[in-house]
Formats: sequence, C-alpha cells, structure tokens
Amino acid sequence: MAKDPFQYIFRFCCDPGFNDAEEIEALNRYVDEADIDDVAIFANVEEINTGHMSFEEQDVFLAMMRKVRDLMVQKGISISVNQWHSVMHADLGKHLAPHQHFRPMVDIKGNQADLCVCPLCKNWQAYIGRIYARYAELDPSILWVEDDFRLHNHDPLIWGGCFCDEHMKLYSERAGRELTREEFLAGILQPGEPHPYRKIWLDVARETMLNAASAISSAIREVSPNPKVGLMSSVPYVHAAEGRDWHAILNTLAGGQTPVNRIHLPGYQETVPSVYLHNLNMVSMMNRAMIPENTEVYPELENFPFSLFSKSRRFTRFQLLSGLPLNLAGITIDLYDLNGNGIVFEDGYQHMLKQVKPYLNELTRMGVFRGQRRGVQVLYSQRSSYHLHTCKGESMEELYPQECFWAGLLPAMGIPYTYCDHIPEQEIVAVSGQALRNFSREDVISLFEKNFVILTGDAAQTLMDLGLGHLAGIESVRWVKQDNGTYAYEQVTNGRTYRSRKNARASAIVVCSDVLDVTYAADAEVTEYSAMYDSFRRRTLPGQCVVNNKVLIYPFGHFDAPGHIPVMLLNTLRQELLQDVLLHAGAQFPMVLGSPYLEPHYLSCSDGEYLYLVNGSSDAVESVRLSGCCLSEKVSVWHSADSQLREAACTQDLLELTIPNMETVLVKLK
Repeated sequence: MAKDPFQYIFRFCCDPGFNDAEEIEALNRYVDEADIDDVAIFANVEEINTGHMSFEEQDVFLAMMRKVRDLMVQKGISISVNQWHSVMHADLGKHLAPHQHFRPMVDIKGNQADLCVCPLCKNWQAYIGRIYARYAELDPSILWVEDDFRLHNHDPLIWGGCFCDEHMKLYSERAGRELTREEFLAGILQPGEPHPYRKIWLDVARETMLNAASAISSAIREVSPNPKVGLMSSVPYVHAAEGRDWHAILNTLAGGQTPVNRIHLPGYQETVPSVYLHNLNMVSMMNRAMIPENTEVYPELENFPFSLFSKSRRFTRFQLLSGLPLNLAGITIDLYDLNGNGIVFEDGYQHMLKQVKPYLNELTRMGVFRGQRRGVQVLYSQRSSYHLHTCKGESMEELYPQECFWAGLLPAMGIPYTYCDHIPEQEIVAVSGQALRNFSREDVISLFEKNFVILTGDAAQTLMDLGLGHLAGIESVRWVKQDNGTYAYEQVTNGRTYRSRKNARASAIVVCSDVLDVTYAADAEVTEYSAMYDSFRRRTLPGQCVVNNKVLIYPFGHFDAPGHIPVMLLNTLRQELLQDVLLHAGAQFPMVLGSPYLEPHYLSCSDGEYLYLVNGSSDAVESVRLSGCCLSEKVSVWHSADSQLREAACTQDLLELTIPNMETVLVKLK
C-alpha cells in the first residue's frame, strides 16, 4: 500500500488493564475515520507515569503494543513507540525506586532532584538503552525520544542542570582548577565579554547530551537497523543556552537512518491566529532552519489539556495548514487525555483531519516546500550563546539569544523571509539582538559591503560595541527608555504619503520599546524616513533612517524576551514605511500590501516560483495586492478552503481571490 505524502501519526494513550480492550477497538475505528497512517503508542505517560518504569512495567506495555501492531498491520498502518520519559520532565512528587541507582540531576544552586537524572549517569544510560532496545524488537517505524531529553526545565530545579559532583569535576578539569558551583556560574554569566567558563559549560553540556544520545542509539542498533529514532524538541533559543548541536544530536540518535524531529508547535492552547504565527515563525521555523535538511519533520500538534475547551477543530486545522512551510513529512497528533480516558469521538477532530488531508497530501506531493525559501535573510547562529554578552549576569535566561525578532515581524507585515546562518551576498539581511557577535570582523565588514542591512537598536548597539559603527555611518549611540517623556510617537519626515496621510504618525508609548538615539557621522548620507516626537510635538530623536543607501536603522529594541514583539510596532503605517524602504533597496520578492497578518512564504522550485499565503487575521481577505513581482493575467491557485485548484485573474498588482480567515492559498507565479 502506497504511503500518503503527508503522514498522520496518531499518538495513542491506553492504560493497560483499564478499559484497554474498548480503547483498542476505538482506535481501530478512529484510524479509518481520521485517515491515520501510523499509531505512536505511549508508554508510562503523564498522569499515569510511575517514574522511571521497571522492565516488569514495560512488559505490560510491550504486550499491549503487540496487540495494536497486529491489529494495525491488517490495515497497512505502521506503529511507533512514544516512550514518554528519558531524563524525566519533572519530579512531580516522585522518587527514584530503591533499585534504581541513578545519579540525580543537580541545579545551579546545588539542589538535587528526586526523580530527574543526570544524563551522564552510566547506570541510567544502560537502563534507558535497554528500554529502547526492547521496543526495537517490535520493529516499529519510529522510536520517539521525548523533549525531557534536555538540561533545562526540570521542575523543581532552578533552571535545570547538570551541576552534580561528577559534572563539577569535568568543569574543573577543563578549567585547570577546582571550581565551586557559585564561581563557575558566575563565570558562565559574567557580564560583558564571555568568560572562558562559558565555553566550558556549553561544550560539556553539548557533549553530555550527545553521550546520552549515543547510548540510546547504540542500544537500538544492536537489536535492529530498521527503526528511525525521532527527537521531540523544545524552543531553539532556550536549547542554545545548553549548547545544543542540532545536526550532531539528530544524526547521533538516527544511527545511520534518516534523522527525525518532532518540532514544537507553539500552540498547546488556542490563541489569536496572528500571535500563533509570530511564535511559529520565531520558534518552529527557526528550529527547522537549524536541523539537517534531510530531516523528516513531524511537528507536535497538541491541545493540552485536551478538549475542545483547549482548542477548536478549526484552529487545529489552521495549525496543519500554516505548518506546511516547515517542509513536513507529516504531523504527530496528540488530541486526547493522557490519563487513560481514551479517544473522544464526540469532539469531531477525526472528521476535520480527514477533510483537510487531501490538501495536505497534494501540496506535499508537489514538493513546493522543498524549494528554496526567498525573502529577507534573517541572520542567526546555533552558537549564539557562546558569544553573546550578558547584562546583569544573574540568570541562565540571559544566555538566550534574541535573533528571531524579524522572523516574527516581517511576515506579519506581508514580507517573506528566510533564516540565514552565513554572510550572503546581494540580499536584504535583517539583524536583531547580538547576532553580529557570531561572525568575524571580516565577515561583518563583508555583510555591510555586499548587502542591504536592517538593524534593530540592539543590533546597532552591538555593531558599535564591535568597533564597527562606521559601517552604518554611526558616530555614537545612547538608549532612551520608553515612557520617560522623551518620545510619545513616531512621525514620517521624508515628505512621502503613507496611509493616505501626510506626516503620518504611529504611537510609541506604553507597549512599544526603548529607542536607540543615534548620532550619525558627518560624512554619512542619511535619509530620514521618520523621527521621534514628545507629547509637546517636539522632534527629539531620529527614527527610522537609511544610511548611505545600504543600511536601515530601525531604532527600537531592548525587547522583553527572545519571542517578544511589542504590539505597538505592528500597524499599517510601519508596514507601509518598511515595505517602501525595501522596495527602494531593490527587494526581489513579492510583498503583500495592506492585509495585516496575511503572511507570505516565497519559494523557488524547479518548475517556477510559488507564493503560499496564510491568513492569520480574523477577517477574510477579499483580494490580494502584491508589490515586487510581475503577475500574468491568470495564475493557478490551490485553495485550502475547499481543496480546489482554480485560476485567479490578475490586474497589475492585484490578485482576484478570496482567502477566508485561518485559510491558505498556494499561488504559482508565472
């Protein structure tokens, strides 16, 4: 039986001995009604987790898995195994069993976990390897490693680990002297130029998880060469603080097979579609950029705490549609309680899944999302935590890089983007946070010589810190705090009309950000697009300025967190102004005019260029205006609303098509 291009992997929770016969029969019905391709069977999961389960407990799950496997094989459906714990997510009041001589994880303050373990513990590695080896005997399609396979976020530990005695010996050996936790942490977080202890921490953390991954993979391969090993991953800028090497971790787990990743979709509960897309672009799309290109990606579609109260069918469908630009092999589906309640047919998710599958299959079969993503190049690095400067030196969260800002802002404003971890040429490159610290002095100079560069206030400050402010025509900078009276709004000063208004204004108070006050060099050619004004209508600071026709200084910055976009920065004036700058910079990609949150993904394929439009607004789009591309009289359009292929008429920059809210279209541009 031929596999669907887009695979549904249904994560199935059944509590052996508790209505299990009924639930397996319900599964037998559900896979037909929802068009499921693979059943990933949970073991020792969530509410019914007993800690690091014994092999006797595993025997019970193995017996159930064999029943499900034998039933599914008759339908041509494969099974996977979703072991719920490795290191363990959290203690949750549990303790290691007396026979489990595992070394507990220890946090930055020396607190010791009761259940969460140190990933370098040899006893635990032997145990978890055997757990997975026994699953491998079932010959499943995928063996899943959950997202507790990390160092951060192991409640009740402070941030995470591991700072156990064995790890402290490793850190001390590399430092060449015996270290206390306190002095080691102080070095890791030292403000300003990174202390050598930072590299020791990140290197050892990286090696720790690779060592544990190798233990799991090796045990599996001793049993079978067949199962793929999939990793559930969390937020990439948080993983950066523990030095994760995405290629190494996935390839190590894969053990010669194709790497598999269950990327986090950031919507466990339903939220505003536009906010969801911000997070999708800043978390999931960044994660996709970091992993090997050939990785099979099955994101985590989940509605915790599991009911229509958490997430509607329509929003769940929107997640499927909006996730396609991740270049997916399919999706993992986790929609029902993990306490043994079983499948809830009354919620109707199965009908939605079956209805949308043909569209997902067709677009995946076309291979559009394997094409080259084009648009503004958003600069980032996997190794940012090695180089960034902390400010206070007080918490591990200061090691989280803030390089994804533009990936959230640009598509919301109708501008396509792609992540970029190298210095490109002849592109428009957007830089936020301290991304420039990841590159050599020569690379930074090349960036400004060969591209049009957009800098947030933080990125401009970093450029100055590097002693390279002259590349952007900057003489000096100072930060001005929001709401201290210096500025209240931004006003257009270039004489152009935006939003059909002369001297248009955009607010800059309360929910905006700090602003970088830039003094430009006397010999710099500065084209001021806007300036900042106080409440008394006095011009106080330069606003958005293009310098030497090569750099846009976007002065906003000091954002609250890596995934934060101040809502005041999202409005039609700032959209029009930014798009105007990009057009004058020679943008070679289409942009959506107006239509807030109609997000474009622009892809070049062997058979032409495609534009995938995702409507994250709560309003329908009645027609689409585009700039930066030449349209034919008619174009081919695939509509998610009814899975139909149609032709749409075009007049100059206008596409005559309707996109309902939370729906998508794929347009082939000729």
